[in-house]
Amino acid sequence: MDGESALPDRPRRRRGVLAVIVAAFLVGAAVPIVWLANRGPQQVLVAPAGAAAPVREAQETSLWNSQEIVPSRYRDRSAVELGTRFTASRDGWVLGVRFFKAKGDRGGHTGSLWDSYGRRIARVTFTEESATGWQQAHFAQPVRIKSGGVYTVSYHTRGGVFVGTPGFTSVKSGPLRTAWGKAGVYQYGRSAYPRRANPRSYNYWVDVIFRWYEWRRPTTKPTPKPTPTPTPTATESETPEPSPTVSEPTGEPTSTPTGEPTQEPTKEPTKEPTEEPSETPAPTNEPTKEPTKTPTATPTDSDPPSGDCAYPAPGCVGVPEGTQLRELPLNLDGDAYRVTKAGTVLDGVYVPGHLVIHANNVKIVNSQIDGSVINNDGPTTYSFEISDSTVGAESGCETHPGVGWDKYKATRVHVRNHSDGFRASGNDIEIRDSYIKLCSNPGDHSDGIQAYKTGTGLIFDHNTIDQRFAKDATAPIFLVDDYQRDVVVTDNLVMGGTYSIQVRNVAGEAVVRGNRLVNKSWVYGPTESDCRTVDWSDNTLVTIDKNYRITGTVGPLRCDGPQGKGQG
Repeated sequence: MDGESALPDRPRRRRGVLAVIVAAFLVGAAVPIVWLANRGPQQVLVAPAGAAAPVREAQETSLWNSQEIVPSRYRDRSAVELGTRFTASRDGWVLGVRFFKAKGDRGGHTGSLWDSYGRRIARVTFTEESATGWQQAHFAQPVRIKSGGVYTVSYHTRGGVFVGTPGFTSVKSGPLRTAWGKAGVYQYGRSAYPRRANPRSYNYWVDVIFRWYEWRRPTTKPTPKPTPTPTPTATESETPEPSPTVSEPTGEPTSTPTGEPTQEPTKEPTKEPTEEPSETPAPTNEPTKEPTKTPTATPTDSDPPSGDCAYPAPGCVGVPEGTQLRELPLNLDGDAYRVTKAGTVLDGVYVPGHLVIHANNVKIVNSQIDGSVINNDGPTTYSFEISDSTVGAESGCETHPGVGWDKYKATRVHVRNHSDGFRASGNDIEIRDSYIKLCSNPGDHSDGIQAYKTGTGLIFDHNTIDQRFAKDATAPIFLVDDYQRDVVVTDNLVMGGTYSIQVRNVAGEAVVRGNRLVNKSWVYGPTESDCRTVDWSDNTLVTIDKNYRITGTVGPLRCDGPQGKGQG
């Protein structure tokens, strides 16, 4: 293999759905990627009908558009099975397999369809392939699948050359969508069920050809006849979407049905411009750690004394001590709890997975979520507030962000055991009085708060971000996105990272004021910001004790960055 192994074996941390996540991210340069591109439902068959009788129409779709994808290319010397986990909201038939062929891939290819138990239910050999781009092969017979089931479509390549994009979260087309958790999967060796997934959420661009049927009435009437148009004796009705049952404002939610997933940005990798890329994706073993149920919230041994919360710390934020928590059943792909009713209040609940918000004005209070809190469904996002809650399991390290993407307010939130704390990917984000302790997995680019296509009005005020123990890290405050406008970063206690405070490329007002950075906690330097354009003042280097209490002032923290040194 050239360079780092594309798919090395590693112990798996709990990944969960955010494989959850809405775009592709990786600190550095962007890889061209298409979001929510699809072939679109195509009418392929119309059955004859009477003048006013329903018409049974076959619809066909796939997950991705064949024309607009430019993924990165990777090389491995081992044969590998690469796949996509998917589900459909309608009963239908899988006609075949599609995959995007990497340039230089000369190995023979087979396509397979697997059920949720890992049993192969169809297989086909690809013939007459082009040198690169989308390839397609049909099974000998269409394979019927049930709505709500999770299936895997895959292809096997003997040559070990393939394409992939990290940071994938979800995509949907008609009733078809990728599974909520670990959508991209793989397996080394001979053709076998691809069970493993990369914690960086790689999408390997394997697609399915799906057909289902709709009953419709003609839009125009035929020439009237002397006899009345007969009424059909029986029609096949469209499979209805289940009517969700969600919590009332009392905070007593009940199970909601499986629905559409979100997408998740992580970070975008450097695009490989040559045939022999220097960096390859690093999937790891799949096993997921079952979360420990937490019926009662308790502080950790390192909590600071009660009442000493000048800066947020574990004993001052998160689920209040003694809160009785009620576990919610996971209702989305077995890995998340999905909210679909506007105005839902979740008070005193325990979610042993991710929390997916697909409704506006949702409130989470006094609750524990073992995974992430994410509010996007493809390009659509929903407003929510979260306060006095803990996000993250007691152990392990989740690569995906703790809370995201936009239109949210977070207050007194404890984010633990996440590689990324908060994701800012839109307008109207306010994060206050919260504590973020970060971890990292190999290949991560951990951030306390990261901007990705951030819009207007980000406020990050009076938070504690501890990144000292994350080895694969970028910065506690990493706000360098070109889409930012009007950013306020004030009164935070910061430690760790390569360059600890990075605020650049902000249009409008950029304020960095009153922050405290733990002296010599960084790798390369304390700050890398746009000193000429940022309103930088009253930022200080300090020392702290183990409970995040400031024990001394070292001196002023001056701005430094590409534009040179600036204010103190």
